[in-house]
Amino acid sequence: MKISTKGRYAIRALTHLAKAYNKKEPLTIKELSKLENISNRYLENIFVKLRKARIVNSYKGEKGGFFLVKEPEKITMYEILKAVENLMEPAECVMDKNFCYRFKNCGMRTIWIKFNEHINKFLKNVNLKQIAKDYLRM
Repeated sequence: MKISTKGRYAIRALTHLAKAYNKKEPLTIKELSKLENISNRYLENIFVKLRKARIVNSYKGEKGGFFLVKEPEKITMYEILKAVENLMEPAECVMDKNFCYRFKNCGMRTIWIKFNEHINKFLKNVNLKQIAKDYLRM
């Protein structure tokens, strides 16, 4: 599995929302863009997906911006990546056995499935609070 730029940027931007969570201060795309040196437009596209996945929500207006829907320790790295990545599996045959004509005689599919399970277990055990602590040295 290769984590795309969208996945990496989503995690980096969300660390700042995690830091601001207890202060109840929403952050704008412009602020996040400046903090992480990511284009506004690219972040907007990422945040559309994060909002759809109910990881973030926003307030409109002068004091508006984005905020986390739940506590950072309850948001897993798996949830974040699942929201913004197109494909999370290490091989397409993990999702669809009919993807490859060799699936009946292929021992590698079993390996890829086990590999995927280990990755997902790890991602589900890492939460945004932990990531923010390491990334921002909170």
